[in-house]
Amino acid sequence: MKNTKYVSEATTFINGLLNKPGNHEQQMKLRSTWWDTEFRDQNEMKHAAESEVKHDAYVYFSYSQNK
Repeated sequence: MKNTKYVSEATTFINGLLNKPGNHEQQMKLRSTWWDTEFRDQNEMKHAAESEVKHDAYVYFSYSQNK
């Protein structure tokens, strides 16, 4: 038989946090800060790709010069 009356301290905290007035608006505002960004235009993307520094491949060992 499952105890349905038990609510953990963590669940109580999260439910209290989610039910605060104005929390949803603040959550959406902060979400937009990090995730809802504008798309970059084609020129900006091209410039970023062209200005990227090319790196050499990782060398696991050196080849001998005398083959």
